[in-house]
Amino acid sequence: MNSMLYKSTGGPRASQSTMNLNEWQEKEKHALNCAVDEEGILLDNLTLELRVHPPEVHIDNVGDEKYTIVTIDSANRPGSLVFVVQHLTELGLRVHSARISSDGGWFHDMFAITEADGSKVKSQGKLMSIKQMLNIYMQTEDVVANGDTTDDAAKVETTVFEVSGADRPGLMADAMQLITQNGCDVRSAAVWTYRKRVAIVFSVTERGRAIPDVAKIKRLEEMMGDIFMKEKGSTYFVGAHNRRGIVHHDRRLHQLMLQDDIDAFRKARLTELYQNSGSEGVQAQDPLRSSTAYAPGGASRQNSICSVRSDRNGASTPSGSEASHRSPKYDHPSIDISYCSDYWTVNIKCRDRAKLLLDSVCTLNDMNFDIYHATIDADAEGIAHQEYFVRPRAGDGDFDDEEALLVKAMLNAAIERRFPRGIKVQIRSMDKFGCMALLTRRLFNAGLSVTRAKVRTYATSNSSGHTLYIMNSDGEPPANDSIEKALLDCGGLLSTNIDGQRATAPLVDTHPFSFKFLSRGSPSSAQVYDSLGMSPDSGNFGNLSLYERSL
Repeated sequence: MNSMLYKSTGGPRASQSTMNLNEWQEKEKHALNCAVDEEGILLDNLTLELRVHPPEVHIDNVGDEKYTIVTIDSANRPGSLVFVVQHLTELGLRVHSARISSDGGWFHDMFAITEADGSKVKSQGKLMSIKQMLNIYMQTEDVVANGDTTDDAAKVETTVFEVSGADRPGLMADAMQLITQNGCDVRSAAVWTYRKRVAIVFSVTERGRAIPDVAKIKRLEEMMGDIFMKEKGSTYFVGAHNRRGIVHHDRRLHQLMLQDDIDAFRKARLTELYQNSGSEGVQAQDPLRSSTAYAPGGASRQNSICSVRSDRNGASTPSGSEASHRSPKYDHPSIDISYCSDYWTVNIKCRDRAKLLLDSVCTLNDMNFDIYHATIDADAEGIAHQEYFVRPRAGDGDFDDEEALLVKAMLNAAIERRFPRGIKVQIRSMDKFGCMALLTRRLFNAGLSVTRAKVRTYATSNSSGHTLYIMNSDGEPPANDSIEKALLDCGGLLSTNIDGQRATAPLVDTHPFSFKFLSRGSPSSAQVYDSLGMSPDSGNFGNLSLYERSL
């Protein structure tokens, strides 16, 4: 078998079973129409292992009373777990528990899932999409990946822009206006803001298709960079490419914001180490070693434990006046990392919610850690418990305190930034050219700022649906009246009030869009602290303080 993996010119080839999942899928698509790869090597020889043992996905809707059980067996390729969790998330499904094992070049995963409302998955379109998600031979355009039959994204080619940098009031309005003024329409977009940084991923079309002129795409990239350069001294990233199919907004936003957070964290750590080393009369030492986050008694490398319990505002969930603009699902996680039996063990405990698994798995993967085993559960009080056994992809795998602190900080940020501050507004309209540019500009002119956005349009139904989170430009929560006035001034129609009761007539042709306010609610913060065994008054939240202050 090894002789089959050698080129004719000599030298070993990498096993296809260790190939990144996306790369393998592209090769498999090529293999459907060709017997050799791009180098002329027989694909039957190179992919024999994968063809003998293709991915298997089993769905059981009978064995458990509450959950649909999905079991997956496949050769283990880097990125497989992220792909599976991302696919389930984009179908709008909730993962309640999971068992993950991937030692020995093979992975066997089990997921207990439901619809968002807690019911079993009965949609034939979603079940078929789950069944086919890892099998390249069975994939067809008739199956909608996200389960939304009105979404034609899988069949449309768009130009995708990815940007990140320092946030400022009016930035999103400037970006949307730039696209509109150059004859392009925003088809989908997602915006995240966190710690004075922003990341935007949006797909655009020109006359219903991707921008064909490469020079125009390059020019738009340069002009988008000029928008971010208005914030002097800040770094930014701008990229663009044409893509056919669904744009995975959350996945790319995680990657864009992760790099920003890593850069900020390392800068803060260098400052902290420099300040400590320059203190007179104090012996220079790594603050990690002297931190109270470590177990007392001088723990060894094999049993050292680092904990992060971060709380900038002194509350785990919103209460009082903050309830209207902060989700009750927002939480500060408790994160422990230890080293045991050649594995880094990562334990995460926080309020359970949708997409929590995606946030933690994406972060570990993007930080180049392979997940070998994992246990995911949620208790009766709604607290999620995640335990991962991971190893770094590079190096000897030994435990590194500084790297562990970085991993904890990034997991903390990934979990926190899912729920932004802001008044939540839902907007529905017929798909009209320049709608987002008009909305964001009017909001900015009214002294308002968008802290999070999800924008979607559907060509098949000629409609659009957007969700915006809005704050004042100074960072304070706005009054509903100011948002309502800004939207009414640009032709909007208030369709329902915050309690869901109809306030006016439904959307008619005389109004370009309708909007309504969505309540975010708030449970007792004391209940959350009691369930986590944490004290909001302890004042000790690990080694993130300088990192937090620097941002």
